[in-house]
Amino acid sequence: MTDEFLNQFSTAGQRKERVGRLMSQILQETVIDSNARQKLRINLEIGCGHGHWLTNHAFQNPNEIFVGIDLISKRIEKAQAKVTKRSLKNLFFLKVEAKEFIEFLPTDFVIDKTYLMFPDPWPKHRHFKRRLIQDEFLHLLAKTSSKESFLFFRSDHIPYVEWTKEKISQSPYWEIVDQGFPFEHTSYFQDLLPSHQSITAHATHYHS
Repeated sequence: MTDEFLNQFSTAGQRKERVGRLMSQILQETVIDSNARQKLRINLEIGCGHGHWLTNHAFQNPNEIFVGIDLISKRIEKAQAKVTKRSLKNLFFLKVEAKEFIEFLPTDFVIDKTYLMFPDPWPKHRHFKRRLIQDEFLHLLAKTSSKESFLFFRSDHIPYVEWTKEKISQSPYWEIVDQGFPFEHTSYFQDLLPSHQSITAHATHYHS
């Protein structure tokens, strides 16, 4: 986040407030049985790009809540335009860093499914620390997960796929399972990178 965004939301507190405002909007716009006292389950795509894939996912599943996040302002603007065009009430986009979004997520919510599709692999060894799939991230995500939660990963960069498999296998919070993606639809990166591989992981330790 190196653009004008940080001038407006330069502190962690300000960015946390933005996440809180979005989630409050979701709570207000979602019909919830007040007697159920259950957390609202959301589907999260990290690095949503222009929102093409997530928009179609949300359109096909109107009874589920979807949130897409990205760090590029123009991507979020184009993604939001798709929401407006289709008048979708179950899809929301926000410019925010992934770890901050998960950390700032209010306790009213649980992340049901997390999608990480074609993330930057940071192929140089000195940049491995910038990869999102790390022990810390897997632990943080587990804190907002439940026994039904899944993590879906897809990449064409085989070394990053192997890295992700190893990190998940070593994590006490997730395990790799033989299960495909719940939704398949064409997307820019998927069409561009047809030789991709996918990983599905299920939460084993969580904070419900």
